[in-house]
Amino acid sequence: MEKVLEVRNLSYRYNQSDKASLTDVSFHVEKGEFFSIIGPSSAGKTTLCNALVGLIPHFFVGAKTGQVLVQGMDVDEADTGHLSTAVGLVFQNPFNQLSYTTETVAEELAYGLGNRGVSREEMLVKIADVAQKVHIEALLEKNSLDLSGGQVQRVAFGSTYILDPQILILDECTAQLDPMGSDELMQVVKKLNAQGISVIMVDHSMERVAEYADRVMIMNEGRVCGIGTPREIFTQENADRYQIELPDFVKLSYALKEKGYWKGEIALTESEALKMVRELEFYDC
Repeated sequence: MEKVLEVRNLSYRYNQSDKASLTDVSFHVEKGEFFSIIGPSSAGKTTLCNALVGLIPHFFVGAKTGQVLVQGMDVDEADTGHLSTAVGLVFQNPFNQLSYTTETVAEELAYGLGNRGVSREEMLVKIADVAQKVHIEALLEKNSLDLSGGQVQRVAFGSTYILDPQILILDECTAQLDPMGSDELMQVVKKLNAQGISVIMVDHSMERVAEYADRVMIMNEGRVCGIGTPREIFTQENADRYQIELPDFVKLSYALKEKGYWKGEIALTESEALKMVRELEFYDC
């Protein structure tokens, strides 16, 4: 498979800190892959996301070694405008995503397109399409300053999505949304991924990670602690030693096994858990 992003021995320390935020991080992401990054708070996940889109070293100042390659471009040497055509980041804090220099949400969505010289006619088509997909049609004439946290989150996602990045990085992109809103946004992400967009998702919902990810990377204290499929990661012995929560369905499976009610495969997702429970009715204890 084609590697669209590669990180080689990346280490980074912010100037104001005595401790490294990233230490010898190495991994790659393949074209069309859904790659998830998990780990406790302060594990270095957001710092890594900033490095993947070139905010480190072009915006944040610090001591950096190693290399980040995005579609073959070294982010240290790439022009940030050119880099933005390949990779887009939806920030953990959506209020930091918007420019707040426009009068309406529609203009906010058009902001990046305008910087690329997209025609007005094409802008209007893309704005309407994105607004419909992320359910913000009713917000297009509102000022971004008048939006709720969940609405800002949707607009922030739309402002990145509208630029058609081939690699989409999501840093806790549903944190401000209710469960229904989170599900709606993840359905958009799932469709983009099915169309060949590579997705890198940082998330604290292990259920969501288990359902969507092709591979999962655990981070702790700025280091990579493991990479594997969701099943490999969540069913390994002492998987919670890296301060991560196991998916609820995995916990249920282990509880049933401990009681002697289940001897089959560990359930990772809701559909697998439902299948397990249905089979329990016929299981000879």
